[in-house]
Parts: sequence; C-alpha cells; structure tokens
Amino acid sequence: MARAPDRYCRSCRGRLARDNTSAECASCQKARRDLVLGAPDVPDDFWTTDEMRDALASWHMGRVIAAYRAHPFHARPFSQEIVGAWAGISQVQLSRIEHGPAIKHLDRLVEWAEILRIPEHLLWFKLPGRRVDGATPSPTAIVPTSADLAALLGSLSATRPALACGDGPTLGVSAFEGMTLGQSADLVLRLFLALDDELGGDSLYLPLSRYVARMAVSVEQDPDGLLGFGHLSQMAGWLALDAHLNGAARRYFTTALYVGHEADEPGLAASSLGYMSLQETYRGRLSPALSLAQTAFATGSARTTPLTRTMLGTRLARAQAGLRDRPACLRTLAGARAAFDQAGHQEEPPWMSYVDPAELAAQEGACYLELGIISEGIESLTTAIDLIDARTPRRIRDRVHYLSRLAKCHLAGRDLEQACSRATEALTLSKAIDSARVSERLREFNDALEPFGDVALAQQFRELFSTTVGAAKG
Repeated sequence: MARAPDRYCRSCRGRLARDNTSAECASCQKARRDLVLGAPDVPDDFWTTDEMRDALASWHMGRVIAAYRAHPFHARPFSQEIVGAWAGISQVQLSRIEHGPAIKHLDRLVEWAEILRIPEHLLWFKLPGRRVDGATPSPTAIVPTSADLAALLGSLSATRPALACGDGPTLGVSAFEGMTLGQSADLVLRLFLALDDELGGDSLYLPLSRYVARMAVSVEQDPDGLLGFGHLSQMAGWLALDAHLNGAARRYFTTALYVGHEADEPGLAASSLGYMSLQETYRGRLSPALSLAQTAFATGSARTTPLTRTMLGTRLARAQAGLRDRPACLRTLAGARAAFDQAGHQEEPPWMSYVDPAELAAQEGACYLELGIISEGIESLTTAIDLIDARTPRRIRDRVHYLSRLAKCHLAGRDLEQACSRATEALTLSKAIDSARVSERLREFNDALEPFGDVALAQQFRELFSTTVGAAKG
C-alpha cells in the first residue's frame, strides 16, 4: 500500500501528524486561538528593532501598531482584523488609525498601550493613576500566557502591596483551623460573594486582592490550594471590574482561566472567559465580546453544570444583543433558560451561586433593552426586582443595577414619569454601596435625559443626581 505523502503546517511548515486532518499543527492552532484573547507574550528585545524604535519615536500610535503587526517576531504579520478586534474596532477603523493623523486623546493612547502591552518606559505619555495597592498590572503583563505555573504565581506575588519594611510580603496565607488551604479559600469566596451583594467592588477589591496576592505564595508551596486560588482570582477580577479597574480585572480573569486549564476544571476556564466577554460588552467592544463568549461556550461544552451553561448563555446573548443580532440572541436566551431549568440535579460550584431566577430574568431584560424589545424588557426587569425583594433583599447592588436598566426601558418607551421614578429609587439606594459600574449606569441615564431639556421631571432627577454624585465624590 502506497505511503501517504507528508503534509506540512501552512503556518510554521512543520510536518503534520498523520492523524491531524487540519491544515495546521496543534501548536499553531493553539496560537491562533490565543490571539482571540489579545496580544501574545513578546520578549524584551521585541521593542528594540529599528522599525519599532522609529515608530515609538514618532509619537504616532498608528505607526506603532503597524510596526507591531509586521514585526518579524510573529510567524507571519498579524492582520488589521485581528489587532483591531482586540480594541473592538473594524479593519477599516484600524487602517485609519495607522494611516491618519496621530491619536491625541490620552484615554485612547493608554488603551492601545495596554492592548499591545508596551513597556511603560518606552511611552511618550504618562499612564494615569497607576494603583500600587494590589494587582494592577503593568502594560506588559495584562495577559500572562506562560505555561509555567511557578512563573505565573511569581508574577502575581511580585505585584502585591509592600509591607512597612519596604519589600513585598513573602508570607503566604494560613489555612483556617481544621481546614485545608483549598477549603479555606472556599470559605473566603463564600464570604466575599455575600459581601458583594451588599457593598460592591469599590469596597471589596483591595482586601481580596491582597489576600489573593499572598495566597499566590502559599500555592507555590501547597498545590492543594490551586483551584481555590483560581476561584478567588475570578472573584477578584469581578470586583475589579465592578470598580472599573479594567486592567486588573483582565489579569485576574486570565489567571483564573489558566488555573482552570491547569487544574482540569473546564467550568472555571469557561466562566473566566465568560467574564472576559462581559467586560468587553461593558466597554462596548462587541466583536471581541462575541469571540470570547463563543470560546467560553466551546470550552465549557462538556463537564459543566447547568448553572454554568446558563451563565455562558447569558454572556453570549449579551454580546449578540449588543451587535443587534436579534434571532441569534433570542435563540441563545432560550438555550440559557433551558439549561437553567435543568439545575438542581447536581452540585454547582460556589461561584455560580448568583445565577438564580432573578439574575436570569435581569440578563434577559438587558438583552431585550439592547434589542429595543421594550415591553419584554420591562416585564423581565420588573420580575427580577420583585424576586430580589421577595427572596434576597440584601442584594442591594443588583437591585440598583436592575432599577437603572428598568429606568432606561421606560425612557426608551417615552414614559418619562416611570423612568425618573425608577432611576430616583436606584439613585437613592446607590448611596449604600460602592460600585463604579452602577454609578456609570446611573450617569448614562442622567445623560440620556438631556433631550428632555426643561421638563420638570428630568430637571429634578438631574439636580438630585448632581447633588448625590457630588456628595459621594466629596
């Protein structure tokens, strides 16, 4: 029998295994999938080529991006579609950035510096407000991709807060009496989940980030705590996201993703990808949000619980709703509800405890709002609020969030009285919590009232908003 001719990977030109029916080897397929998450890890000398130095010296971010895409370090140049997706923009938009006038706005310069992970000392502008309290990453460490667990844990412990002696702490955390390190981490997770219902990320991020940073030291010595460390990293990412610390949030979610794969826990890996998708949805980067949600679905296709599948469905639906893909969104929501109806027959991970009838109804309402299906949005969000009132009244932050969305639904339906009434209720409750994300939703509603000009109801809310926000800042 004639021997089949050798086949070679279309990317690296290495010989393909005989059982590989793809056009690429396994390594190149993984590298291509990883590009969905963001820029790859590059060595320090990546930034020292003549072309890159000239681009950086030009103070033109578009030229830096072009030099980055064409860099010889990559197996082949990255397309504008790939790099643009990291920022949630199209190929045409990125082409305009590369060939048009230099970007002047600091927030956009900072965004691209973080996306490409350009070393801070090479930038021609200063990165604003770098926090040193816990785990805010440098631009070169937003998405760690090392396969070396020790290196990953070391990078986390290196950014933990300094002690009075001036050096970073070298002590880990101790297991609680009578518990393993993993059991102790589970207890801490449950505590912060309960506190998050009432306080919000602005209050809770710092203490948990410090605990996670010290736990990184312990896990280096006691692998028993690895999975618990991953759960807490995901929780820290959520709190960072709620506090609008987007760089730190991405770092923690990526850590949780890595731990999920390392500990063979596909539910955690899929969940962390789902959080990354939600983060991109919040930031209006809908193309990468969709890609991340689809990857999360593929990662969690097996050995995941009904509530995990429910959560993954809502993440995908939110991205589809943002892209105004109504048929796909409604199909995904139906699948999420079907998965939720299967819950109760197997043990769920503790970090899925927030997925309940109120959460599912609220996510459906958020999708309906984005799609312009206003009556269904009002019905779903009203249901979510009623469920919280009846079953879990301690969930103040969620109630404020759902009320702000309900106010937007009423405003979209031109019912100004109901819109301002619900928004006022949300604004009053918001004084009890610390959540930058919720504050932003209320600010969006306040801005949406501008077309109503001198209408008394709109003026009253805007005055109350100004007073409340001003008092909070003071």
